Amino acid sequence: MESIRDIFTIGNGPSSSHTMGPAFACEHILKENKDIESVEVTLYGSLALTGKGHFTDKVILDRFKDIDTKINFDRKTPVTHPNTMDVKVKTKGTCIDYHIVSIGGGSIEINGKRKKNIECYKESTLYDVLRTCYNENINLFDYVMRNEPASTYEYICRVYEAMTDAIKRGREDNSIIPGKLKLNSKAKELYDKAKIENSRDLQAKLMVMSAAFAAGEENARGHIVVAAPTCGSCGVIPGVISYLINAGYKKEKIIEGLCVAGIIGILVKTNGSISGAVAGCQAEIGTAAAMGAAMVTHVMGGSLKQIAQASEIALEHSLGLTCDPVDGYVQIPCIERNAIFALKSVDSAVLSYSINENESKVKFDEIVKTMLETGKDIRRGYRETSKKGLARLFENKK
Repeated sequence: MESIRDIFTIGNGPSSSHTMGPAFACEHILKENKDIESVEVTLYGSLALTGKGHFTDKVILDRFKDIDTKINFDRKTPVTHPNTMDVKVKTKGTCIDYHIVSIGGGSIEINGKRKKNIECYKESTLYDVLRTCYNENINLFDYVMRNEPASTYEYICRVYEAMTDAIKRGREDNSIIPGKLKLNSKAKELYDKAKIENSRDLQAKLMVMSAAFAAGEENARGHIVVAAPTCGSCGVIPGVISYLINAGYKKEKIIEGLCVAGIIGILVKTNGSISGAVAGCQAEIGTAAAMGAAMVTHVMGGSLKQIAQASEIALEHSLGLTCDPVDGYVQIPCIERNAIFALKSVDSAVLSYSINENESKVKFDEIVKTMLETGKDIRRGYRETSKKGLARLFENKK
């Protein structure tokens, strides 16, 4: 398996697959070619259907800003992967074709070859990971640090700072979120209510939700966030971080928890999917909730079994969740959903921490496989096309 860095991508929102992925592809093309005269980009599948709302065209034009660039939205031609784009590059005397697939979380595949991070782990299931931990008497954080390059810890510290920066910025910004929906920001309102709330329980929940809304709204503005594992689910872990900070846990312990969350995320990416266009929102928000549940359980001092069980609970109760963004924007239902599933992460951790750890009948690895199978069964219109479900209902109301 790859480094956990692959599950935490720092960059501009609003979509890791629709914004970050195409941006990274364009940057790769620019590095490979000099004296480019013109570029023609054709977007297919979900990239064509929701690209406008996800700023796909804007990020492509930004990267090729000094080059004659044409963008086509092909919404009819069937493709094997829903996040597909073709790029024709003309230089002096040559024409080069690139076939690019944005596979989720900012990762891309170019002409059939995937740009990968360093391979760090020989284990590829949570069962094998836990067996190694038991055999060597180490916890999951120690396991991650033993397998990762030394630079990873520093990178995860940067992830923590980027997430807390997004929380701070989002809680201060009361502007209308860009786009046709004219959605009002809510992070500041929730945060202001939390500060005056007398009930400690309600205050804690409001703080979680305000943090999740803050990161989600910053993502929708196209600002810097952390895809964890995607931009569409980028508010879940910040919500969890807010919970842990307010509960009095130290920064260093929370960063340990981020590393544990990372191994859960990379396991899902390896054995399932983190792409809404491939498997629905269960792949994005469900994975984020599983990561958050593992993070909270580790920070609270939970056992290996409890961490596994918390992750399984969070993902299991996300099964079947569709991805139906209104007008193709990562705003409705995405931002609100991040807040709800940040709380679900905490609840899953508390439940796992509080019951007999030997009673779990369903294993995390089984739920990952189930999630992918469920995603394949979800009709295409409910997998990030904005053509079915809530998106369709909203369209009919106009």
